[in-house]
Amino acid sequence: MNGGVAADGEKILPDGWVREACSPRIIGGAPTAYGYLVWPLEAPAHEGAFEARGIFGQHLYINPREQVVIVVWAAQPKPTGSAVIADADFFAAATAALR
Repeated sequence: MNGGVAADGEKILPDGWVREACSPRIIGGAPTAYGYLVWPLEAPAHEGAFEARGIFGQHLYINPREQVVIVVWAAQPKPTGSAVIADADFFAAATAALR
């Protein structure tokens, strides 16, 4: 958020880090849609948003356009198949509710 600069002006991230972290990479010779394990979200509801994901449901969702950060601390019993709703749908609904 805010280009990696805290409210008091302290630089938390190097210049360009978010752009680089969200850029596609080649891993093991294959292209992948993320860099630094940060995933850009492409649906219109998430324009410019990105997230970091943990294997058991943890998320850090950042939507700079809407000035929204959502953190999900989770411990799902298995890595896939146990979510009640799609994570991106939840983030879109929560962001819309905050407008």
